[in-house]
Amino acid sequence: MLSVDQTAKIGGIFALLTILHFVADWVFQSHAEAMAKPTNHRVRAKHCFIYAALCLGGILWCTDPEPEALAWMAYLLFFSHFLEDTYLPVFVWARFVRKPPEMDVEAAGPGMRGFVEFASTPLGKILLIAIDQIVHILFLLPVAAMIVLPERARSIGITGAVATALLFIVCWIGKAKK
Repeated sequence: MLSVDQTAKIGGIFALLTILHFVADWVFQSHAEAMAKPTNHRVRAKHCFIYAALCLGGILWCTDPEPEALAWMAYLLFFSHFLEDTYLPVFVWARFVRKPPEMDVEAAGPGMRGFVEFASTPLGKILLIAIDQIVHILFLLPVAAMIVLPERARSIGITGAVATALLFIVCWIGKAKK
């Protein structure tokens, strides 16, 4: 069980990482990159490298993590962001949880057409951005925990890596499911 002090420290680091997230994800990304990254893995990889580097720079500015913990942090920051920026997690959420009429498979057919239609509505835009950001920010929690709990960095990193892999599998199955 975490102490109040540990929980407060994780919360403080999490707040810093959230600010860094918005700077790295929104300020240091051009419109062209934002539009190309879902379907262009090179553009997405470049964006995720910049994102991870800025976040890691902020981490190194305020703390001195062990090399293994830093490697796990880099892994989680890069790969969770790389997966989320395909928008597959948002697509799966929209299709199976939100279930907007635009994404009805019978009406829209399989594929992304209904998703694109939903994303073009005012409510769709707001919800898709919100879900995208929630997923991104959730992956900052294990990074913050590794900073505060360095003795648990390996197990937290492995858990984060497994969560990333499970998210990928769910997305892959969800996209393929009719």
